[in-house]
Amino acid sequence: MDNIRETRYKREDGTYDISLEVKDSAYFNVFDNADTTSGKEFLRDYLKSNADDARYEDISVNHNKGRRIVSIKAKLDYEGNMHTSYDNRRKLY
Repeated sequence: MDNIRETRYKREDGTYDISLEVKDSAYFNVFDNADTTSGKEFLRDYLKSNADDARYEDISVNHNKGRRIVSIKAKLDYEGNMHTSYDNRRKLY
């Protein structure tokens, strides 16, 4: 799926809150329902396609019919993974 809006917030404990928003027409071309099961699959595929090794939990899915948006929210944890901070993302070494 293209045109996914991602927002991340880093918590003091090192975990992240992630929010993904996608047009409902694109979401429902792939999934039948906007529920936790489809949200997990969507998030898993999204992270995998971006080579992101986060473990996820606390997934919630909301279909805002007025805005025609499906949003998936979750907590991401990198503890013990290979992930490093995004602080150096644009620096050249």
